Parts: sequence; structure tokens; C-alpha cells
Amino acid sequence: MKPKTALIIAAFAGILGACQNAPTSQGSNMTQEQIVEKREKILSMADKALSRLYAHNPGVRKEIEQAAGYGVFDVTAINAVLLVGSRGPGVIFDNKTGKHTFMQSMRAGTGPGLGYQELYQIFVFKSREALDQFKVGDKLGGDLMASTTVGTTAVQVSANPYISVYQLSEKGYALQANYGGAVHIVDPDLN
Repeated sequence: MKPKTALIIAAFAGILGACQNAPTSQGSNMTQEQIVEKREKILSMADKALSRLYAHNPGVRKEIEQAAGYGVFDVTAINAVLLVGSRGPGVIFDNKTGKHTFMQSMRAGTGPGLGYQELYQIFVFKSREALDQFKVGDKLGGDLMASTTVGTTAVQVSANPYISVYQLSEKGYALQANYGGAVHIVDPDLN
């Protein structure tokens, strides 16, 4: 990647992050009731996203049940000419331990296109190693991805062959082809 492109991606990621509250910015002011409410909202979102995914692709249910774990994120994605960014809350489910890890997702990339979408991203971790890589040390994790979107449907490919990624659009429209990196940060306020 050219240094100018990397600099533009980093700047866009910073702008995207500055437009949102950082996961740790609410921690000191949240009551136990607010924490429980926020967790329940994310778990409800995950149920809704999985129901939609299973309706679209019933075979995914078995894939998720047999996986080491899975994650569901509710993200807002923006593509402005050559800059791509997304951000949103989510939760990782460990199928072995039953533990939930609440997280925040941020992605920056590049590629031609234009669009704004609110969408669900569902990650299926086919191995324990892939799950552990995604949430390194219960602090953060990441993945390199490429995606193409026309209208409201998308295909997203992970750089890790042990991670499947499904994407369902809630609303919005995009025409894009891009690549980039995502970071998933464990939300210290909700865990």
C-alpha cells in the first residue's frame, strides 16, 4: 500500500472515531441499570440479526452451532469516493464456555464507491484460534477484509479462512468495491 493511501485511511479512521463516542467514554458515568439495558439491547439486536440470517440462509444455523463461536455486530458503514469506514456495537458468543463478550467494531479501508448503510455483520469462527485471534487477550482483535456491495446486498471475505462473514443490510445503499482492516475492541463498560 502506498504511504499516501495508508495516511488517508488512518486519517479517515480517526475522523470516523472522533464522530462517535469511544467505548470507554461512558464507563465512569454509567449506572448498573444502564449497563444491563445496553447489554440487553445488543443481545436483542444479535437475536434479530441471526433470525434474518437464518431466514435468508437456513444452512448457516448448523455452521454457527458447530463453530467455536460467532459474533454479531450492528454497524454503520460509509463509503465516500475512495475512503471506507464503519463502526458499531456487537457481541461475541463463545460456544464452548457460553461467555458473551461485548465489543465495538471499527473498520477503515479504501476502494472506489459511494454509499451509506446500516447493516448487520455476523462472524463465524470455525476454530478456537480464529476466535482467540478476534479478541486477543479479551482486549482487542482484528481482521483484514475485502468486500463488494451493489445496492443493499454484499459479499465480504475475511483474510482468515477460519472466519466466515455474513452481511445483511438494514437500510441504505452502496455501490463499492473495497478492502481494509477492522479492529474489534472489547467494551470495558459492558464486560
